[in-house]
Amino acid sequence: MRHRVLSCALLAAAVLVPPRAPGQQPGVPTVKTTVDEVLLDLIVRDKKGKPVTDLRPSDITVVDNGAKQTLTSFRLVTGVEAVTSSGARTALDPLRQLRLVTLAFEAMGEADQRKLARAAAIDLIKGEQGTNVYYAVVVINTQLLVLQQFTNDKAALTKAIEHATGGLGGPGLASESDAILSQLKRNLGNQNGADQDGNLLAAASATASQPVANGADALQAKLASVMLDMLRMDAAVGSQGTRLTLSALRALVNGLRSMPGRKSVVYFTWGMYLTPELDASFHGLISTANRENVTFYSVDTRGVMTGAQNAGARGQLAGAARASATTMTQTSGAVTKDQVMASDNAEVAARANVQESLRDLAESTGGFLIGDSNDLRGPLHHVNEEISSYYEVSFNPGIQNYDGSFRKLAVNANRKDLVIHARTGYFALPPEARAGGLQPFEVPLLNVLSDSTVSEDVKFRAGTLLLQPKAEATSVSVLVEVPLHELQPKGGSVHCSLAALVKNDKGEVVQKLTRDRSFQVTADQLKLGHFLDKMTVALTPGQYSLESAVMDRESGKVGTQRSQFTVPAGVRGVGISSLTPMRSYTPNAKGLDPDDPFQFQGGSVTPTLDLTVKKAPNTALRLFFTVYQDASVRTAPTVEIEFLQAGKSLTKVPMQLPSADAQGRIPYLMTIPAESIPSGSYEVRATARQGGTTAASATMIQIE
Repeated sequence: MRHRVLSCALLAAAVLVPPRAPGQQPGVPTVKTTVDEVLLDLIVRDKKGKPVTDLRPSDITVVDNGAKQTLTSFRLVTGVEAVTSSGARTALDPLRQLRLVTLAFEAMGEADQRKLARAAAIDLIKGEQGTNVYYAVVVINTQLLVLQQFTNDKAALTKAIEHATGGLGGPGLASESDAILSQLKRNLGNQNGADQDGNLLAAASATASQPVANGADALQAKLASVMLDMLRMDAAVGSQGTRLTLSALRALVNGLRSMPGRKSVVYFTWGMYLTPELDASFHGLISTANRENVTFYSVDTRGVMTGAQNAGARGQLAGAARASATTMTQTSGAVTKDQVMASDNAEVAARANVQESLRDLAESTGGFLIGDSNDLRGPLHHVNEEISSYYEVSFNPGIQNYDGSFRKLAVNANRKDLVIHARTGYFALPPEARAGGLQPFEVPLLNVLSDSTVSEDVKFRAGTLLLQPKAEATSVSVLVEVPLHELQPKGGSVHCSLAALVKNDKGEVVQKLTRDRSFQVTADQLKLGHFLDKMTVALTPGQYSLESAVMDRESGKVGTQRSQFTVPAGVRGVGISSLTPMRSYTPNAKGLDPDDPFQFQGGSVTPTLDLTVKKAPNTALRLFFTVYQDASVRTAPTVEIEFLQAGKSLTKVPMQLPSADAQGRIPYLMTIPAESIPSGSYEVRATARQGGTTAASATMIQIE
C-alpha cells in the first residue's frame, strides 16, 4: 500500500538576505542604481537583424506603467569595455561587470532531444566569447543539480554538457552535484574562514565587500557564492512537475540577484505545460527575472514540429467536453472530480501547445524562443551576440505605493530603423520583499500575519495531522480547507490566495506554505464544494504554532487563524498517525503517487478538518489512519477502536488489520453509519499494539 506527498502547494523559500553587491572601486565606471531604480538591458538591431552600435539616449523612450521615464544612466557594453553616450570607452573590471550564462537542462527522455540540446549547447560555448563571460551547467531533475559551477573553461563545460544530456538518471547526477556542492563550500570556507553552512552567506558577503587585491581568487569566491545561493533557494522548496521547474528557475534567478552585469539563462527543454493554477508562479518568475535583470532564452529541443503541437490539446478538449456533458445531464449523485475540473481542463487544453509558455518566458524577459529547427546554430549565434554586446540603461520609476501590482514596461524607438528587445514589466514589490524572493500575492498575506491581526472575514479551517512518528523527525501534514461559498465568484470562477507559517517555540518560521489558486465553479459547487490544500513536512519533536491566512482575491477580504500543536518524540515500536475525518474516498483510483499519505493501493482519501457529522440517510462517520509496523517485531500489529463520552468509555472494538506494505505501513478506513450513533460529542481513540509496544491517537467528533 503506497503513499505520496500531493504537490498542491508551492513551498516558497523562507526570507533570505542576499550577499551585498561588490563595493565600488575608484576609477571603475559602472551603472549605479538605488534600491528603487530599475536596470534594463536592451538588445537593439536594425531591420535586417544586425546589431546597432550608435544608439543615443534620445533614440529611445522608456515607459513605466504608462509614464515616460528619465534615464539616469545609459551605455553600450561591448566585448570587454563600456561605451558611454559621450563616446568614452572604459575597460570593464571582470569582477564588477560579469556576463553570467546558466545553461539549464530539463530532464529529457528522448535521445534525439538530448542530442539536439548537446550540439546546441556546445556550439554556444565554442562561439567567440568575451573575457568576462562565464557559463554554468545545471540540470532540473526532481531538484536543481549543479554539474559545473561558473567557469570559462570550455573543456570543463563540454564535459558537463555531455553529462547533462547523457540520459543519466537523477541519482547518478545528484551524486555528482553533491560533490560539486561540497567543493564549493570548501572553496568558499577556505577563502573566508567559513566551514559551516550557516557561515556561507556571511562569507559570500565578506568576499563581495573585499577590495579586489587578489582578483582571480576573489572572482572565483564570488562565483561560488552565487552557485550556493541558487542551491539554497532551491533546497527551500518542494514540488513536482512544472511547479518544480518554476521553483528551480526562480532559484536560478534569485541566486543571481547580487551580481551586476548581463545575466542570462539558456533553458533547454521539450516544453512547459502551464496549467491555470500555475499562472501566478509563472508570472512571478517573469517579474523576478525582470527586476533582477535576468534574461531567458528558451530552447525547444524537439526540433521541427508540425501538426503534433496541438494533438494533446484536441484530446484534452474532447475530455473536458465529455465531463461537461455529463454534468449537464446528471440530476442527482455526487459531483465527480472530472466534472469539477471540466472548465479548468478546457482552459488547460487551450494551453496544451507547450511551446507558447517557453515563448512567453523568453520574450517577456528580453530574450527569444529557439525552436522548430534541427539546426540551432543561427539562433545561438544571435544569443552569443546579445551576451557580448548590449545597451544598459537605468531609471527611477518613483513608486510611491508598493502594492504588488504589475507595472508594464515598454521601450519605444524614436528612429524608424530600430528593433528593440526589452523586458515587459515587473510587480511593484518593496525591496525587502524582493530580497526575500516573495511572490506578489504573498505580500498582503504575510503582512496580515506579521501584525497578529485576527479576522474572520473569510472563514476556513487550518490544522495539522501527525503522520509517521520517528525519533529524529515526524512527518506532519498541514491542511488548509476553504468552503467555496466563502469566496466571491466572478464570471463563473473564484480566486483565492493562502499562506501558512509553521513556527517553532522561539517564534521562528520553519516552514512556509503559500498558494494562489483560481478555478471555474458551477452554482452547486459554490454552495457545497471545498478547496483543500495540503503539504507534508518533517518536524523535530517540540512545540509549534500554525499561523494561516486566506484572501478572497475578488473581494479583498482576509481570514486568519492561529493554533498550537505538539510533535512528540518518536519511540521504538509500533506507530500510528492522527485519526483523520474523510470527506470522500475514491476506490480503484488511477495514477496514484506512492509518496502521498492519503493514497494507497486500491484508493485515494480526501481528508477534511470538519469534525461534525450530520445525521442523514447514507451519511457516515468516516475516519482514516495509518498504522506503522515495527519491522523488528515478528508479530503483526493489532488495533482497537474506543468510543468515549465525557471521559467514560462506551465501547471498545478490536479491528482486523490488512497486511503491511513493503515499507511497513497499514492504511485503514473506518466507516460507521451516522444514524447508528446517538447525537452528542465523542472522543474516538485508536490504539495500536505490537510486541509489547503501544501507540495511540484520538480525535473529537460531533454527531448531530
